[in-house]
Amino acid sequence: MRIRSTAAKLCALLLMATASSWSAAETRPERTVEIRWTRFGVPHIKAADYESLGFGYGYALAGDRYCELAGRALTFRGERSRWYGADADITVGFLKMTNLTSDLLYRTQLPDALVERALDALQPTTKDYLRGFVAGLNHYVGSLSDRERKALCGGIHVPTFREADIARSLMSLMVISKGFEIGPEMLSSGSAWSSGTASTARRQPVTPVSIEAGFGSNAWAYGGDVVKGEGAMLFANPHSGWVQSENQLRLLLHQVHLTIPGEIDVAGASFWSFPLPLVGFNKDVTWTILDAGQSVTAYVRQAMKVDGSHYVMDGVRRPLEIRKIPIEALEADGSVSVRTFEFAFSELGPIYRVPAAPGRPAGWYAYTDANEGSAHGLDQFLAVAKASTVAEFVRAVETDRGVPAHLMAGDRHGDLAFVESVQALAGTDRQVQDCHVGGDGVLFNIVDGSRRECAFRDDAGRPVGAPLADYPTIITRGIVHNTNNSYKYTEFGKVQSDRSRFFGNPTVPEANIRHVMSARRMKEVSADGVVTPDEARQVIFDNRNFAAEEWLDDILALCDGAGDDIETGCTILRGWDRKNDAGSRGALLFHQFWNRIVAMKTVLPANNPVDLQAKRPLSITPQTAPAIAEAIGASVRELRTLGFSPDAPWGQALYGDTAAGRIPLHGGSYQEGILNGEQPPKLEKGGFPYIMFGTAYAQFVRWEKGKVQADVLLTHGQTGTESEGRTAQMKMFAEKRLYRLPFTQDELAKAEIVKTLVLSPDVRTPR
Repeated sequence: MRIRSTAAKLCALLLMATASSWSAAETRPERTVEIRWTRFGVPHIKAADYESLGFGYGYALAGDRYCELAGRALTFRGERSRWYGADADITVGFLKMTNLTSDLLYRTQLPDALVERALDALQPTTKDYLRGFVAGLNHYVGSLSDRERKALCGGIHVPTFREADIARSLMSLMVISKGFEIGPEMLSSGSAWSSGTASTARRQPVTPVSIEAGFGSNAWAYGGDVVKGEGAMLFANPHSGWVQSENQLRLLLHQVHLTIPGEIDVAGASFWSFPLPLVGFNKDVTWTILDAGQSVTAYVRQAMKVDGSHYVMDGVRRPLEIRKIPIEALEADGSVSVRTFEFAFSELGPIYRVPAAPGRPAGWYAYTDANEGSAHGLDQFLAVAKASTVAEFVRAVETDRGVPAHLMAGDRHGDLAFVESVQALAGTDRQVQDCHVGGDGVLFNIVDGSRRECAFRDDAGRPVGAPLADYPTIITRGIVHNTNNSYKYTEFGKVQSDRSRFFGNPTVPEANIRHVMSARRMKEVSADGVVTPDEARQVIFDNRNFAAEEWLDDILALCDGAGDDIETGCTILRGWDRKNDAGSRGALLFHQFWNRIVAMKTVLPANNPVDLQAKRPLSITPQTAPAIAEAIGASVRELRTLGFSPDAPWGQALYGDTAAGRIPLHGGSYQEGILNGEQPPKLEKGGFPYIMFGTAYAQFVRWEKGKVQADVLLTHGQTGTESEGRTAQMKMFAEKRLYRLPFTQDELAKAEIVKTLVLSPDVRTPR
C-alpha cells in the first residue's frame, strides 16, 4: 500500500485547522450538534434531533472522505465525462469502464425522475436525517476558501451535494451486476436509433468493462446455545478496498457513533457514502452486512422482440420511445463538447442490445429489478439502528428491504438471525420456467419480454416484490456463518429447505471454498459445545490456507524424481506451516503456484458436495500430473526473477507502507480459501503493490454483565490516507489485535478525546 498524495493529506489538515478555529469562536446556540473525536479519528456525534444528527455526520464524513464523496456524486449523476474526459477510465467498486460508458449507464439506469420518486417515498424521519446529512456535507465544503477548495484532492471538481446524490449512491448498487453485460454495449445501444432503425446501426469500439476483483466478506455469529454467559457473539469481517484514486471509487469503510439521547444510540462502520452504520451495534443488537450478489438474483433479463422502431407486447406492435441523452465531455483542448445519444425505452424501461455470451442469446433486452426506484435501504438501516432484539431487527429489514446484501445479527439475549436485505422478485420457479427463453444452457432469469405475464410487474408497471413467506430468513440460537454465499448452508449443521431460484440455485452445491473452510472451523470451535471469545477471534486470525490443508499432500506426492527447481519448491512446501501469517515461509511460493493451478481450470473440483466436511480430490491424472509438478518449478523460477528467495516469508511480499516504515501483513487470496482475505494483484519486484480487497474492518461484539463490548479495527484508517491512526491500526492488525471502542457515556467520559467541535446546523439542501 502506497502513501497517498500530499494533496489528499491536505484534506485532513484543512479540517483540523478549520475545526480548531470554529471551536474557539463559536458560541452554543440552542440547536447544536457536538462532535467528539476519539483516537483513530472516530467521530462520536450527539444531537437533539435527526436533522442535526445528520448534519454532524455529514460534516465529519466530508472532512475525512471529501474526495470519495465528490467522486461518487459526479459519477452517479453521469457527469464524469464533463470533468475528466470521456475516454478516461473509472472503477466503481470493482467494475472498470470508461467515463462515457459510466455516464450513459447511470443516466439510463438512474434518471432524475426515478431518484426523485425514491426520495419522496422515504419516511419523514429518514428525510429529516438525510436533509441534515447533505447540509453537513455542504457546510464543510462552504467553510473552505476558494484556494483550499482548489487544493483538495488534486483539483477535483467541487460539487454542491444534493439529497439525490446519497440516494443515487445507494441505488447504484442495483446497477453493478447489470453493468457487467450492458456496460460494453452502451455506445452501440445509444447509437442504434440515430439512423431510424435498430437493425442497420453499426457497433462502435468500446473499452471493455472488466472486473478487477471480487468481494470476500465474512461473518460468524454464535448464539446462546454455544456461548457461555450472556448474549450472542458476532465477529463481523466486511472486506473492502484499501486504497483508491480519483478514478477508483472503492468501497472504503468509515466509522461513526451517532446519538440522540433517549432516541438512538448506534455505532459502527459504513461504505458507499451510506450515512448510517451498515456494520454496527447498539446496546442490545449487533449486525453486519455481506454481499448477496453472488447468490441472490434480484432481476430478470427480458428478451425483447424489436421490429424497427417498435417492440412487440402480447402480439401488438408498440412504438419505442426514443429519448435523447446529452453528455457533456471535456476535450483535450479544454473545451466542452456535447455528445448526444438516443436510447430506446419500452414499457419495461430502457432496452440494450447485447451480443451473444455463454448462457445469453444475442438481442435486445430490458431489465426488471425488484429494487428498481427504491432508496428504502435508508429507512431500513435507520430502523435497524434502533432495534432492541433480533426479532425487531428482522422486522425492520422485512419492512424496508432495499440494500443488495445478506444481513446477520445477534442480540444480548443470545438470539441470532440471517435475513436478506435485498428485495427479490415475486415468482415461483415454475412461473420463471414458463417464461424462460431458450434451452437448458440459457440463464434461468432470461424471460420472454414480449409477454406481459412475464414482466413481473403490476398494472402500474412497478416490479412486484416477493411475499414475506418466500424469503429464507433464519432465526436460531446456534451458529450462523456466511462468506458471501447463499442461505442454504448458513446455519451451521443444518441445510435449509430450498427457496425460489432468485435466492440461489438449490440444485447446484456451494462453490465457495472459503465457506467450506468456515464450516470446518465451526466444527472445530464448537466441538466441546462452547465457543469462547478467543476461539471466535482465531477463526479469522489463524490464517489457515484451505487449499494447502485440502490438497498439498496430494501435490507433494508428485515430487519424487522431479527436477531441481521442482524439488526445491517441494522441500519448501513440505516445511510450510500451511498458513498465511507474515512469517510463513512457503506461503508466497504456494500463492504463485496456486495461481497456475486455478488457471488450468480442469484440475480443481467443479463444486462442493452437499456435505461441506467431505474431502474433494484434485483431478490428478497421468495427463495433468506433469503440468502440476512443473507449476511448482515455474513458481520457484518466477520468484527468483522477481528478486525473491523461493522460501521468502509471506510478509516480505504482502506489507503496508506507512510513515513509520514497512509493516509485514498476514492474510491471503480468496481463491486459496483464506478467511482473512487480503486479495493482492499480480506480484511485482518488491512485492504486491497494494491490496485490492480484503479485511478492512473487524468488529467483534458481545455482552458482559449486561453491557455491550465492541472490539474493532479499521486497517486502512478513517481517511484512507496516510495518518498516525492508520499506521497505529495497521500495526495492531499485523499483531492480530483489536481495540475497545468507547460507546457508553461512562466510557466516553474516560476516553481520550482528541478534538471536540460544536456546530449550529444550517440546513438548506438542494434535492
